[in-house]
Amino acid sequence: MNAANVKPDFMDLRTRAELLDLCGDAEAAERLRNLSIEIAREVDLVCYAYQLMWRDRYDEAIDLLARNAAAHPTSWNAWHSLGEAFETIGDPDSAATNYRTAAELTDDRENLELIEGALQRVNRLEAAAS
Repeated sequence: MNAANVKPDFMDLRTRAELLDLCGDAEAAERLRNLSIEIAREVDLVCYAYQLMWRDRYDEAIDLLARNAAAHPTSWNAWHSLGEAFETIGDPDSAATNYRTAAELTDDRENLELIEGALQRVNRLEAAAS
């Protein structure tokens, strides 16, 4: 296979960006991160954002999930994932807003039950904070 015909891969670009960061080339790393977002599928962004959260990199994860929701405004899952990120960092207002958007975008019973459970958790967080 000719290297010139190889299409860039989201995870490859993200991995290379992290290596460039480690080597001190922040500018090149940022270029690869931006390119990765341009070519990413919705699922790529969601999965990678969860990986970032597992590594306690919440600001990066939320930024990526917000970009994902903006790029896929009709995806209930994009908004639900953003809601989960805000719930994880203890921002119940932002979590609830995103969960409600997710609920408006689906009529699938299982998805709605998942979102309703999330909203109940957020309501408990809000009640405990007040």
